[in-house]
Amino acid sequence: KTVVCLSDVLCYEPKGSAKGYLAESAPLPTPVLSTHYKPVAVPIAPPPRSSAPGSAELPSIGSAAHERGRCKPCAFFHTKGCEIGPTCSFCHLCGVDERKRRRKETTEQRQVAREARKAVVAARG
Repeated sequence: KTVVCLSDVLCYEPKGSAKGYLAESAPLPTPVLSTHYKPVAVPIAPPPRSSAPGSAELPSIGSAAHERGRCKPCAFFHTKGCEIGPTCSFCHLCGVDERKRRRKETTEQRQVAREARKAVVAARG
């Protein structure tokens, strides 16, 4: 039997043997190298430009937007610890009080917007 690939050797079933069973007494065929296959150079991908998740620079996937201020702090990282780890979609670089500070800032912005709407309604009168 001519062997074209490794699976031919691994799945070799001598005549009369049980399906999927390689009889110990049966001789294995000798591998034959094909002359019409040529080795192909596979290009190696360049290393990533950013840090890998789990490193000190990028402790979680959600930390990628931290530098631009577009991240969302992880609620569990500084309390009981984040169980998700490097694949967490929330930021692990934000400080302990960052989540509280952002919530307070949002509340203040809503209050200012509410007061502005009231002023417009009062002016229309």
